[in-house]
Amino acid sequence: MDERENQRAGYPLTIPDALLRSETMQRACTTRNFREIFRLVNRRTGSSHADMAAAIGKMTSSRVSDIIRGVRGVRGQEVIERVADGFGIPGEMLGLPRRPWEENSPGNIGAPDNPDPNLKPVVDSESGARTQYAMDNPWCLDLLAVAGLRQRVQNLDARYVSEPSTALIAETGQLLGQLAHWQTYTTTYLIRRDLYAAQAEVSTLMGQLVWDASGRTDHTTARTHFAQAEVAARELRDPVAEGLALLRTAFVALYGDKNPRAGLEIAQRTASTVHGSSHVLGGLAMLHAAEGYAMLQQRKDCERELTNAERHFEHVSEVDAAAPLFSLSQFGRLAGSCFLFLNNASRAEKYLADAANSLRDGSKSHAVVLSNLALAYIRQRKLDEAIAALYAAIDIVERHRGGGGLNLAFQAGRELRPWRDVPAVHDVYDRLMNLMAVG
Repeated sequence: MDERENQRAGYPLTIPDALLRSETMQRACTTRNFREIFRLVNRRTGSSHADMAAAIGKMTSSRVSDIIRGVRGVRGQEVIERVADGFGIPGEMLGLPRRPWEENSPGNIGAPDNPDPNLKPVVDSESGARTQYAMDNPWCLDLLAVAGLRQRVQNLDARYVSEPSTALIAETGQLLGQLAHWQTYTTTYLIRRDLYAAQAEVSTLMGQLVWDASGRTDHTTARTHFAQAEVAARELRDPVAEGLALLRTAFVALYGDKNPRAGLEIAQRTASTVHGSSHVLGGLAMLHAAEGYAMLQQRKDCERELTNAERHFEHVSEVDAAAPLFSLSQFGRLAGSCFLFLNNASRAEKYLADAANSLRDGSKSHAVVLSNLALAYIRQRKLDEAIAALYAAIDIVERHRGGGGLNLAFQAGRELRPWRDVPAVHDVYDRLMNLMAVG
């Protein structure tokens, strides 16, 4: 045991530095994939399920076994903190505050020798101190303090794709409160301009989080935050920020209200707002307009908008302000959804299978794709393929509780009823029941 491991000696279970520094453990911690974390601890340290349960505290060995098998997940800040403390995982690796036992630890034990550039960045301590100083002394607010807050928003937004929204709401709400406090003191143009940008970003994120955490049922609160983002973006004269808030509002109409006409109108307004400013958002708006037409069973209009979206995506470049929102899987994901609504399951399968193969990242979008793929298989009576896709979707949903994937997984479960006497379908229902119990 080297000096750094000695720093953690005396705690219930100590993960060797080599395992903490491994890319596999780094990735599992970054995405809060507790099934993989538990599996690695179990296999690499030789610890029994009982040892692991005792280390964490308030947990049984059978629950540890369920987590490793993917039957149950790890939920709640307090449980996550106990896992970090019991296994000796630095708080930073799990997106937690620095743990008390780390105070005397020399350096960051969990930092990899060759950091993965895709792992979420950590807010610089100097930036955090500057932000806190500005909170205590708002008349001293400067551009660097606002930039530090915006960096925190970007970090939270990056975590949104693979972490439970409930785990991010409190910090996002804190940032909204900081902005409101600063705005009452700000008079200079440059600082007020950056505060509008921060307001648009954090309000859009909060709308996403609230809607997702509610299982896509709290439409009113989500719309309120998106409307606040639109107002801030218009004050800033930023069509991309305004377009993003509008697009999120279209999601609520399409997937929450189940109102394709309203969703279609907002998606088209989004495309008009960002015209000449962002091919990424223009293409995404066209994709969701296509989905609105598909819900209305207007096939030709749907296919026209899909073609328009492809044209936008052909012109995407790195200088596009919305470039971080673009991924190659988006067209297949939305086109597949369109053809499911148009009752063409075989065509939907082709798009969705390609999208699922290109994603493989355990994100909320990945869960949506896999659930829709399961629906495409079910509607073609491809039972084995449907169960495999649905199992994979549930694996992901258990980790982040994404509202879109969760709702579609339950829809797939309902469409499996004709095969309810098949043992494998029984197993799927058991896992769906566990999702409801955990939720």
